[in-house]
Amino acid sequence: MLHIKNSGLPNIIELRNVTQVYGHSKAPILEDVNFLVEDKPAQGQFVVILGASGCGKSTLLRFIAGLQKPTSGEVLLREKPVRESGVRAGMVFQQYSSLPWLTVLENVALGLDFQGVDTKERNRRA
Repeated sequence: MLHIKNSGLPNIIELRNVTQVYGHSKAPILEDVNFLVEDKPAQGQFVVILGASGCGKSTLLRFIAGLQKPTSGEVLLREKPVRESGVRAGMVFQQYSSLPWLTVLENVALGLDFQGVDTKERNRRA
């Protein structure tokens, strides 16, 4: 299990016994995954999900962003189920998903634009 701890703040991200099976397949793409980031990484540190193509990295990120629900298990943000956490998350995809007529900054800020966040704040966050 990945374990990061820097202070007494609430857990940031936790996956408990997460399994994902697609379609009628009996073989899970992810099985009983447990992942815990107890606190934000210290300055200069970061968390990486690394693996071969097709191993489930993007699926894990979709769970954390609340874009997909796992077949079984729990995904918690700030110790609450992801959909009840009040955390708004989004994803910027590696390929095929950016709008070529927008700048990188505009693509990153697009979700905030849809939420009605003003331009100055969108650019600051992005």
